[in-house]
Amino acid sequence: MRPKTLKVVISTSDIAAIENCSPRTASQKMNDIKAFFKKWEKRHKVTFTEYSEYSGIPCEELEPYR
Repeated sequence: MRPKTLKVVISTSDIAAIENCSPRTASQKMNDIKAFFKKWEKRHKVTFTEYSEYSGIPCEELEPYR
């Protein structure tokens, strides 16, 4: 049996589920996070660790969404 692999990159649908907000609001928050970390190009992704640092939510609490 293979161990469960954890996602590294967070998506807007993950943010919407974590913060219980609309997909549009989650998309705006994703853009704010990308600006905060100076990830200007579309190919740059936001990781769960970066999201945790930005939002102040500990990584351990984000485990169910990975």
